[in-house]
Amino acid sequence: MLKILTLLASLVGGSPWVRCLNWTWISDEHPEELHERCTCEDLGEVGLTQQPLEGCAAEANAWRTNLSGSGLLGDTAWIAFHMGDERCLVQRCSGTCVRLGDRSPGAVRVTHPYLPSGAGPLPALSSFAPRELCPGGAATILAELGTVSREDGVVPAEVAEIEFQRLFGPLRLRDQAFQSLRFECAADAHRAVADVCLGEKCDEWSKYALPRCQVFLGLPYDFGDSNFLYAPACERSGQFYCPPGLPLALQLTLKAGSRSATVWAAMLEGLMPGIVAVRRTLAVQLGLSEESNKLARYAWEWLEHEETRLGCGGDLAFFSISRGVGMLDQGQIGLPMALCPSCCRRASGRLRVIFLRDPVARMWSFFEGYWFPRKGQLLPEPSFETWLRLILSRNASSSSLFEASDLDHVRPALHRPLGHESQEVMFCMEDVEKSLRRVEGALCRYYQHCTPLPQFPAVKKKKKASSSKPLATLGDFAAGLVRDRFHFDFDALASC
Repeated sequence: MLKILTLLASLVGGSPWVRCLNWTWISDEHPEELHERCTCEDLGEVGLTQQPLEGCAAEANAWRTNLSGSGLLGDTAWIAFHMGDERCLVQRCSGTCVRLGDRSPGAVRVTHPYLPSGAGPLPALSSFAPRELCPGGAATILAELGTVSREDGVVPAEVAEIEFQRLFGPLRLRDQAFQSLRFECAADAHRAVADVCLGEKCDEWSKYALPRCQVFLGLPYDFGDSNFLYAPACERSGQFYCPPGLPLALQLTLKAGSRSATVWAAMLEGLMPGIVAVRRTLAVQLGLSEESNKLARYAWEWLEHEETRLGCGGDLAFFSISRGVGMLDQGQIGLPMALCPSCCRRASGRLRVIFLRDPVARMWSFFEGYWFPRKGQLLPEPSFETWLRLILSRNASSSSLFEASDLDHVRPALHRPLGHESQEVMFCMEDVEKSLRRVEGALCRYYQHCTPLPQFPAVKKKKKASSSKPLATLGDFAAGLVRDRFHFDFDALASC
């Protein structure tokens, strides 16, 4: 029964690796005869405890890439690898290394002469080689290559670009130069980090497994809806949402269409077809009987597998996995990080799109929809204006009334005047269509990207009676606090 999903894509000498059921090892019986028709050189042996086939295939692929680039693999030599008992052996072989006329299944139990003395015989090994070495081999099916990374998390150069494309996709920006890839596993962030330069400007791109993006499995079903995808990693870490193939960097502002903007980021990155396909697969499987078993299998085969690739183990992996499946009772489940929107640190070589909304409307939305229903009883006077005076005061960060996430919702979108150079443009939520045209025009004018962008996803609207709170309705003191905090936002909004 197949437990793995897609065909092995690493090619050696023009043909794929196959499982060689009649591979022969050099033994003590007829060494001269076997040496004449099969010559193998050991390249490396490693121990593998998790995803052994994927890990061993990745080790062999790294050797193949290295030797091919150095011209050390000719027309008559190929890479083969053998795995069993948590061991992986990679060889460079030439000649005929199969037992002619013997197609019996299973691997061969023999003594491998290159092991140190006293190591004893190798157990039964599964051997994989290109068809040139094993013409009668069985087609190999493999989920994907494992990641070969060093203890410091840095992915070796010979496999780093392949892994980069697996995570960020094959699209490239003008003058893009990939530098390196590393994996990081901290208490609050599990991520893959790529260093990428666009001309002379370099940046840090990342994909997150913690916090992991989540897709909505329930009804209503609309992938253009702001609730379809929840992807907070870039905003929480103070980064931009940066589609790898498009010179845009989205600077989100909480309660200024931020949920819709993350869905839009996924659209701009071309992730939506993959998200929709995975969503259907998960919805069908988890909607069947024995849901707990299906959920455990998803957590193991997808989420735990990804944590292993990142080098996250133990409690760190358990915490990330539990967060990935912990909102299923609300109809949400975590996605593989390659399907989550990409982040970038500095927006180098990109048009910065800054999302703006009337500050009072932003704060009223947060107060009415989240803060007051949960904590309103803590206010000395249960009113929006009282809350404004307290949360906009200088000592709000030391008040027991407010958490850090509360203060994030009253942060200005701008801390300086909006620049008029080519690097910045505003996206005003009060006029989405005009803002979309503004972004398209700047992309075409300054970055020579002149194709239409996807429509901005629908923004959830509340009843008009409570959808906003005009500045003019506030008392002088509260209104003065708002003007002082958000004066750059108000200046920019005046030109929307």
